[in-house]
Amino acid sequence: MELSLCSMHTAQGRFFRPYETDFPESFTGPLCEESISLESRTFSTLLTPLKPIQDGTPITGIDVSSIRIGETEKGIICAVRGALVWNLDRRYRYLRVGPFPFHITEENKHEVFRELRLSPPTTSDSSGPRLAETQSQLCNLVERWLQASVSHSARGNIVLWDGSLAAGRRASPLNEVSRILKVAEENSNTVLAFSKATTIRFSGWRVTDLVAGHRPPCLFAVEDLPLSASRTMRLLGRIYVAKLAERGFSFRLDIDRAVSREGSIMAVERLLGNELIYQGYPETLRLAHIYSTFTASDVIGIQSFLTQEYGLKVITRRNVRKTLFGPYGTGFED
Repeated sequence: MELSLCSMHTAQGRFFRPYETDFPESFTGPLCEESISLESRTFSTLLTPLKPIQDGTPITGIDVSSIRIGETEKGIICAVRGALVWNLDRRYRYLRVGPFPFHITEENKHEVFRELRLSPPTTSDSSGPRLAETQSQLCNLVERWLQASVSHSARGNIVLWDGSLAAGRRASPLNEVSRILKVAEENSNTVLAFSKATTIRFSGWRVTDLVAGHRPPCLFAVEDLPLSASRTMRLLGRIYVAKLAERGFSFRLDIDRAVSREGSIMAVERLLGNELIYQGYPETLRLAHIYSTFTASDVIGIQSFLTQEYGLKVITRRNVRKTLFGPYGTGFED
């Protein structure tokens, strides 16, 4: 919060170009997954059918998002917001954290990394990290902070993360993620991380395609398969493919490696028994994404507030895409 306020004071009285907020959105139902024949005995031993366990286990979901609000003559203004959603006896409550606005410039970006005790991205350019990378780091910092807070305060929860339990990137330091998982285990919490997309493949197929044609709910253990994945990442969880609902999507699911295989399966069964599953995705995590994501009206409100609070002089810029392409210029900030 202090860094947010300090960075925004550097924008005091500057010229401000708000970004447009016409976010095209569409909804499509579940798509038919292409069927892959995996009927061998080897694969059948990796497939585990699931039976819901309804025992009142609390479910907590965490998600964070960021967005660029506009730009000044010195840099960019972005905002970060996180959301916690918890489900107890099918009654959902939420807590929004933020939004935190930041004015990131070429002059203060190194100070931002230093204040937050983050190592700046290494680039061949001596000028240091790009402003967009700084925004990404701020988003990841808030997400790790919320994950650590829940791991410390919750007891006996199933904690849902958006993403994977792979560490080793700058955004997911190994020691930091390991520490959060250890605290969660000490407090009898089980961390499940759902990924909507994955680059891990087996024989050229995405691992999420491996359960197509199998009856849900089920788990498919892919850890022992010869997978094609990044060698620079450290996997802190066992990798499964989870298909939890009829006509739903399949997701990569990482479960904390400190949890036994039997305990991992039971945790997913407890999730099924105590959570609403929408198109194969946990409702708590879906709501966390919705409450953290910035809508067009959110962006307009933040722009208006910052303009008044910091005396920004709003200037408009022509939309080059719409000038060139008319109604076909639907892209947002190339």
